[in-house]
Amino acid sequence: MKETRVAVLAGTPVDTAMGVEYIKNKNSETEGQCLLPLNEPVSESCDSQLRFQYSDDDGKLAVMNNIFDPLIADGVRDFFIYCNSLSGSFDFDSYAVSKSLERGDEIRVYTPLQVYRSLGKSYSRIGVMAANNLSAFAIEEALMTAGNDIYVIGTGNMAIVRAIEDDLSPAEVVKRCGLKEAVKCMEACGAEAIVLGCTHFPYFKEELAKLTALPLIDPADRMYETLTGAIR
Repeated sequence: MKETRVAVLAGTPVDTAMGVEYIKNKNSETEGQCLLPLNEPVSESCDSQLRFQYSDDDGKLAVMNNIFDPLIADGVRDFFIYCNSLSGSFDFDSYAVSKSLERGDEIRVYTPLQVYRSLGKSYSRIGVMAANNLSAFAIEEALMTAGNDIYVIGTGNMAIVRAIEDDLSPAEVVKRCGLKEAVKCMEACGAEAIVLGCTHFPYFKEELAKLTALPLIDPADRMYETLTGAIR
């Protein structure tokens, strides 16, 4: 069975480990699938990742080159961006094109924003839970590229990420971070679905599902489908 290495990039060691575990779990669910996820966090903590996201473009580019270039030189061609706010703060699509031209080989990058661009065709009213407002803006912008008459009801709440990284239980995260109230607001505004706009957030998906009948959308599932389709 052919083993394909996939670099998993996320904002902190915690969500990067979640991305690695996500792919490992998918391996076990999919017969004949053998992906080797490589753990590549961009920052050491939530605070340093937030500073990275608001840093200048040259600084971001230097960080990404330091991660991508050694992996590409070692033969890695697939990069799984398991972080919504990270994908909203750096233009990975253009970066993949430039790296492909530079190397003379296809470099493939999979991000949540790519999912949202297609998701915008499916709904007219959608709720978005994001880690911060930079991420919420990027998700809304991606959803609206579909050209549909879409209305986004969004929240950005870094306290949720901190609570998860502090290892609070899913039920405690939902209670302490006002997620019941956020869901009720989205429902009242006519949301047809809720996007879990941070890769930390599937952590409490089951608890959130107890509060609403609305579909809860995890973009990682569609990213994975695109990834496995590309490497077949």
